Amino acid sequence: MWADIFMASLWGGVVALDTTALMQIMISRPIVACSVIGLILGNFPLGFLIGILSELLYVSELPVGAAKFAEGNVGATAAATIAILTTEQLPSRPYAAIACALFLLIIISSIGGRLVLVMRQVNGRIYEKLVYKESLSARDINIAQFYGIVLAFVLGFVTVFTCCALFAHGLPWALKLVPENNDIIFQSVQGSMLAVGCVFLAHHFWRQTQKKLIFILGLGLGMVLFISFL
Repeated sequence: MWADIFMASLWGGVVALDTTALMQIMISRPIVACSVIGLILGNFPLGFLIGILSELLYVSELPVGAAKFAEGNVGATAAATIAILTTEQLPSRPYAAIACALFLLIIISSIGGRLVLVMRQVNGRIYEKLVYKESLSARDINIAQFYGIVLAFVLGFVTVFTCCALFAHGLPWALKLVPENNDIIFQSVQGSMLAVGCVFLAHHFWRQTQKKLIFILGLGLGMVLFISFL
């Protein structure tokens, strides 16, 4: 299991880099990041599922400039890892593992957002040293940039590693204390998170679009198609 956690943490560092510090080619989006975790850990369907639910929750958050945001990308990576590793240990209780992982997703993402603010303060101090340096060279700028990139990677790696080290072992133990007949409650959490995510997506689309009529028609058509397939 520790090898799986280490590999997932390495990917968590790459996800953190892609979020703001480097590349920004959208591989850090939850639906991609969690799917890759699924491939790494050998459970693509579960990773993809966590990615979809996470994407819907954090689709409206864009890490642009100095905006404050929850670190949903890294949080989703950690949550997918926890869900997969917990399911491996408790194969008969996937709904409980998914529900707990989604709950942890919100907590980890919130804490990650605060850690990003700390990282920005550290980068600000590095920048101040450059500003007040008497003789500034291109090498100094490159080194400062390198420090910022490494710091972002370390933040993602440590966040995923710490959360998975705690919960990938502790969560299965805690779930064993809960009778399996209560899993019907956990089963409803997945549908509830999907519904909440769809509401967030609809609200975001409604707020951004200028063509309200098209949105209403599209929503109505979608409901008709959904009912017809029931």
